[in-house]
Amino acid sequence: MHKWWQELRRSWRFGLMNPGLLSGWLGVALGGLSLRLVGQLPNTGWLAMAMVILTGVLVAGQLTRLALGLVTGRLPRWRLTGHLVAKYWLRWVSGLLALAVLALPFGMWGLGSQFLVHLTLPADWINFVGLNRRTVLTVVALIYCGLAGYFLLWGPVHFHHVLPIGSRPGTVKQMATGLGVSALISGLWLMGSEVLVVINRDLAVSRGVACWLVSGSLAVVLLGYLIGVGLLTVTLVWCWCGQPVISGQVKPTARPWLQVSLVLLVGVAIGGVAWQTVRQQPQFVRTLTISHRGVDQGVGVQNTLGALRHVQHHHPDYVEMDLHETRDHRWIVLHDENLRALAKQNVTPHQVTLAQLERLVVHENGYQDHLVGWPTYLRTAERRHQKLLIEIKTTRQDSSGMVARFAKEYGSRLMADHDAVHSLDYRVVRQLRQRVPQLRVGYITPFNWVAPRSVPADFYSFQQISISHQFIQAAHRMGAPAYVWTPDSVSAMTRSWALGADGQITNEVSRLQRVLKEESWHANWAVLQNFIFSYA
Repeated sequence: MHKWWQELRRSWRFGLMNPGLLSGWLGVALGGLSLRLVGQLPNTGWLAMAMVILTGVLVAGQLTRLALGLVTGRLPRWRLTGHLVAKYWLRWVSGLLALAVLALPFGMWGLGSQFLVHLTLPADWINFVGLNRRTVLTVVALIYCGLAGYFLLWGPVHFHHVLPIGSRPGTVKQMATGLGVSALISGLWLMGSEVLVVINRDLAVSRGVACWLVSGSLAVVLLGYLIGVGLLTVTLVWCWCGQPVISGQVKPTARPWLQVSLVLLVGVAIGGVAWQTVRQQPQFVRTLTISHRGVDQGVGVQNTLGALRHVQHHHPDYVEMDLHETRDHRWIVLHDENLRALAKQNVTPHQVTLAQLERLVVHENGYQDHLVGWPTYLRTAERRHQKLLIEIKTTRQDSSGMVARFAKEYGSRLMADHDAVHSLDYRVVRQLRQRVPQLRVGYITPFNWVAPRSVPADFYSFQQISISHQFIQAAHRMGAPAYVWTPDSVSAMTRSWALGADGQITNEVSRLQRVLKEESWHANWAVLQNFIFSYA
């Protein structure tokens, strides 16, 4: 093990510090940083695509030289490198695309959201995925894990012929060890970045100090990321090539002025990304407070009148609540499709009438209350002048005319109350917008993976775990507000605020109101945290 570690350190010194390879790494870093900068600007699709192609060629050439250098102990000339890349260009394109797909769930080097936010698909496809998200996610996760395991562990055996480097391919054990080292490197970067978040949160004593702290921290995080990616790339390529012993040292092949110029350009690009993150994103805008399921701090049972009366004392901008159709084609205020959790009865709303449901007692958080019908809930909210955000739940048992009846019976009334409706089912969104054009109707994203313009709506309720600045900006370009669900911790609330969310749907309204009373510069640490998550 000691010998293995010594050889790995030698490969790091060779792979990163050799002048010929260092120039290539600086070029790749400059390409990636430039992509990040350009991707934040509007109407730069053609330029971004050209830069993607150029960066891909740089990566292919750099990996070719790295692999040959690690095996032979000396770098090939650029003419040979170009010949090999051209000869195996189709395999290189396939390999780089595979790497991009594997990296997509982990931010894809900070470019994941910039790619997904431009991915346009038919609305019916998106709706199918959203309504069957558990099944789809399970299948996708299994396929992803299978492909990742095959490509990363058995890849050297099956794809070693991409480069005629004349060495034995890495074994599964070697690749697993390399992946473990890579995970350790990534973990150290993440831990160090989180330390900087704590420093920004605790040492920001004034607006000026907070601004300088976050700017410097962004640069340090990004520099650490570039170094970490270089280390883990050399590690994986070294293991892929069968962990060869580097036979010798290489004479410098790059001119010092070139390296100095590239270092300066990379430094400028890092500063540009930091400046763009701090100055150009619309952070800390006016944020609506929206009570999720009509509760606050667990007081009362969700979607009941008792919870509504309690949360209304905090004067949220909206109370979000849920509707299910009943057996007699009316509506009950209820989130779950089955009453096992709340009423200890294995029954669904479609199996009983509204009157039967209203007699049921539900329990949650040590409280109990009766289920309430939609007409009663709406009247109570109107008497208290409380605006509602209604989520219409759908199931396969819903009547064919459910949305049309809802629009006819309540469309005008909800408009007069300045209420809004949203749904996970895009068919509901589409029908309501057609039947009641003046009613504000939004689409709930179960996860953020396609361009919002694929599913046009008056506003969007974005899932909080995978939300990013790019998705919020995409909604704003359509003139649609962007709400986030369900940030409940101070950290999640502050990060959503920093991203520029127009509203937050939360179970902790009073906590959110306290967060929003803070001076925005106190929350600059959240800008850094969001930046880290975009690369993690």
